[in-house]
Amino acid sequence: MEKSKQMLKNLAESAKTNLCFGIDPSFEKLKGTEGEIGQRITNYYFEITDLLIKEGQISAIKPNYAFFAQYGFEGIMALKSVISRYKNQTFVILDAKRGDIGKTGLAYAKEAYDFFGAHAVTVSPYMGTDSVAPFVREDKLAYVLCRTSNEGAKDFQEQQIGSKKLYELVAQKSIVWKTGLVVGATSDAIADIAKMTKNQTPLLIPGIGSQGGDLDATLKAIKTNPAIHRINASSSIAFAYEKRAGLKPAKAALEEATSLNEKIRKYF
Repeated sequence: MEKSKQMLKNLAESAKTNLCFGIDPSFEKLKGTEGEIGQRITNYYFEITDLLIKEGQISAIKPNYAFFAQYGFEGIMALKSVISRYKNQTFVILDAKRGDIGKTGLAYAKEAYDFFGAHAVTVSPYMGTDSVAPFVREDKLAYVLCRTSNEGAKDFQEQQIGSKKLYELVAQKSIVWKTGLVVGATSDAIADIAKMTKNQTPLLIPGIGSQGGDLDATLKAIKTNPAIHRINASSSIAFAYEKRAGLKPAKAALEEATSLNEKIRKYF
């Protein structure tokens, strides 16, 4: 994990932002593209991502496996193209939410790291240590689901287990496992988790933007070490043209990212 932490830190300090661009293709919203679905996906996201990286507005990308896989082989090949294009330019987090034991877990890890070439992958901890272990490599980073941003997170993650909530036990375990954590910006757990982990565990923080997460509260919670964390915004950047009339998708995305970075850069 240490190599990944250093890469995260270097990229964030260079760009003066820990903003991560989430890539969640939606066929109906790929404005201005033509051709087969795979080509439409790559054309749309290459233009936006190229511009965001060129202008120093992001320090990671997070392609979501399911949003590509829903389009079959063309979608999977588009995912491969996206990761191949950017893995030498920025930190790539494959949002696949894997988690299985034994040879199955190992196969998923090989897919994420060896086939796709991602630097990190999201993992479910529900099956315990042996389901997370395949994703823990010296030069890679597993982000374990901890306190997520969805409404149903309360069903299990907030449950009291002895003196602690379940998500707190996961956060504690991440220190032993040497993993990162997924903590949604829409919950009030970020400050608690950052304190528990001494703000040394990389957090992937979704929920900013269209989900309504509190960016200011998030930044304050991680302010002593912001460069190892990644604050993710997906559709609010990718489809910013919907709220920025007259702008093409890439220009609208750049304006949205720049707006987010006006707050983020106060902490760099």
